[in-house]
Amino acid sequence: MDVAEPKAAVAMVRASVPRESILLIRRSERPDDSWSGHWSFPGGRRDPEDSDLLQTALRELEEECSIHLDREYMITALPPALAGRRSGPFVLVAPFVFAVDRVLPAVVDDREAVEAVWVPLDVWRDPARHSLRAVPRLPENWLFPAIELNGVPVWGFTYRLATDWLGLLPAQSPVELAGFEQACRVLDFLLSLGLSLKRGWEDGAAQPGAEGRRPAKVAIVEGAIPVAPVLAHFTMPGKLFPRINVLEIRADMVRVVGLAFEEYLITVSS
Repeated sequence: MDVAEPKAAVAMVRASVPRESILLIRRSERPDDSWSGHWSFPGGRRDPEDSDLLQTALRELEEECSIHLDREYMITALPPALAGRRSGPFVLVAPFVFAVDRVLPAVVDDREAVEAVWVPLDVWRDPARHSLRAVPRLPENWLFPAIELNGVPVWGFTYRLATDWLGLLPAQSPVELAGFEQACRVLDFLLSLGLSLKRGWEDGAAQPGAEGRRPAKVAIVEGAIPVAPVLAHFTMPGKLFPRINVLEIRADMVRVVGLAFEEYLITVSS
């Protein structure tokens, strides 16, 4: 897939007064929108008329929130980040951070969004607000790192971008090891429930259509995976920010997708 150049941009607007906050919008429900109903930063795809991706971010901010900013409000451009879609390839997105003195009134275009909220940064920085949880329109046994905002989870690309920008993911281990550490925690928990280890972690076979991706690491256990207790255990808020992208729990398999989109599988012996 061609993700060499960003095709979209988002505006991350940070206000200082009355509390340090950052602006999010909740997108309208639209069948043609991969992020329908999601919390997101204002943004979208680059138009041919946009002079550059910074102009894209500013245009989308004004169209979606009626907030006009000049280019001088931009304080930093973050590294481009991959955003998944409901179908089709990933999209590479250019994030731009803007600083304003105080919270600005946001009037959303109801064709694009249903509400806009300035989220205090201390909400993001509270580990008790973060947990692995199910999200709308995806299976309940798929858990994603998220915080709840007005009854709707902030998850996926927006969650990853915000937590990375705020430096919330502890640096006790490299990104490429964080997913493996979580997979080991899941395996240890399964063994504590009485399952037995048949084979420890080994590289699995490369999957068809997975060119350029590392094969998943696989461990094998004996005994059915008790889905409900595992879900209950790993959806409890903890003292650490979640350091994975997805945790999928089934009776015959657990799948962990790490921050670098690498996979770890715990499968049941046949």
